[in-house]
Formats: sequence, structure tokens, C-alpha cells
Amino acid sequence: MSVHFDVSKISFFGLDDWSVAVCAWRGCCLEVFARAEHSVADCLRTLEAKGLVTGKEARNPAAALRLRALQACIDRHDFGGHGKVAKSRIAAWERAYELRAYLAHGTVKATGNGVVIQHMTFDGKTENRLPPRQITRVGMLELLADIEQAQTLLHHQLGQIKAWADKVKPAKAASKPDPGSSPG
Repeated sequence: MSVHFDVSKISFFGLDDWSVAVCAWRGCCLEVFARAEHSVADCLRTLEAKGLVTGKEARNPAAALRLRALQACIDRHDFGGHGKVAKSRIAAWERAYELRAYLAHGTVKATGNGVVIQHMTFDGKTENRLPPRQITRVGMLELLADIEQAQTLLHHQLGQIKAWADKVKPAKAASKPDPGSSPG
């Protein structure tokens, strides 16, 4: 199920419960990130089904690595000129994607003026508390609009890539074996 709130119904500037609006905004942002991940996965599946080599990272659990695998596949083919635009859309999405970890894994605290997001990374040995991010109410709306636009543009351009997949010849096998594969 995919639900997206109508931001005009989230009382960003009214007297309603601000903490509920913050949770709704965060949910909207995470929904946009999920939509982009689904667009990338769908494009990779289509390219693989058409015989194009997408690489071992195309099935990696990490969304950023799947995105890189898609970009590498696009780099190896023409796609009727749509590859160049797709690469610029991927780059724009990567910039928007930088905030995902803060929103998905950080603690979000409603403030009178907006939110403060605190994120901490843990590599198995060491915790690293990242600087908190403060976003105003207007900044929250702008951020949501920015990531929605980047996601929509990426989705549409990946549709062009999928449409051209039939017209692209599969990449020739690399002369060197994949470092993650076994000989034989």
C-alpha cells in the first residue's frame, strides 16, 4: 500500500497538533524515497530481462549500490540519447538521497519553528553522533517538494530507459571476470 498525504491537509501553520504534522511530513519523505527505490529496482529488472548486464550490485540490499549498478549499466549503452539525461537525474536523486538516513534512522523532534533531526551511525564498534539538522517549517515543505521533484523526474526518465531497452544491444561479456565470481 502506498499512501501520500496531501500536504495542504497537514496543518503546517495552523494551531493543530504540530507533532502529528511532523510525523506526517516524515512519512511523506520516506514514501518518496521508497518510490524511487522501487523505480530503480523495476528498471534494473527490466534491463536484466532484456539481456543487459546490470552487475552483481544490482541485487545488493543497499539502495545506493543498486543505483550505482543502474548508472554503470546506463554508462555502457546509448538508450537513444536518454542515458545522458538519466545520469543527470540519477545525480540529482543522489543529492536528494543524502537526507534519507537522517529521516529514516534519526530521531526527529518537533520544535516551535520546525524540526531538529539527530542521527547517529554505528559501525559495529564505534558510535558517531552526526551534527543535528535543523529544518524550519517552510524548509520542511521545500525539502519535500525538492525530493518529490527529483523522484518524479528520475521515475519518468527510467521509464524512457526501460522503453529503449529493446533497442539496445546487450553489452559484451567483460574480458576480465567479475571479482565476486568464481572461475569456471
